[in-house]
Amino acid sequence: MIGEWCYFKSYFSPNECESILERSKSLIFQEATLGEDASTANSGHRKSRVTWIYPDLFPDVYETLWKLERSVNKDWFGFHIDNLEYIQLAQYDGDIRGEYKKHQDVFWVNSTERHRKLSVVIQLSDHSQYEGGNLRFFGCSAYPDEQEIRHQGTVIFFPSFIYHQADPVLSGTRYSLAAWFEGPKWR
Repeated sequence: MIGEWCYFKSYFSPNECESILERSKSLIFQEATLGEDASTANSGHRKSRVTWIYPDLFPDVYETLWKLERSVNKDWFGFHIDNLEYIQLAQYDGDIRGEYKKHQDVFWVNSTERHRKLSVVIQLSDHSQYEGGNLRFFGCSAYPDEQEIRHQGTVIFFPSFIYHQADPVLSGTRYSLAAWFEGPKWR
């Protein structure tokens, strides 16, 4: 591993981001939960609405992320990765100060032989359409520029064990995609 994160500013074009949001309008959003089995009440730790996008409706997004992951993982992280099951679309609304407090994406104690290893967040919203909502990292030796990674279409990869959060959105709405590339359990 040669870095704790890497990002690609405006990797997805504004038209691609808008296309993803438009195609998602028919999907059903639900209140976000916590935990591997998605049944844990969030107790104020996470205030957002989410839906899931799958390869059958979004093959272009999956294909793009797999190609990018292969390059990023080879050049930056070197993790054993063999699966991308689904992608989550999250909506953080300023009316409820949508946020996701400090957390990791890997479930260290789980019943499967798999762990999330590499997380990716894609910024879908134009940063001028909301206030707050910065993606923030903790415990890194260096940090990405928060203004740079707010740009629409920006893709950021980081190990799933890195602590991070989505700051409260103060006004407007922030949309983002999150995906988790998996592999055999960490040893």
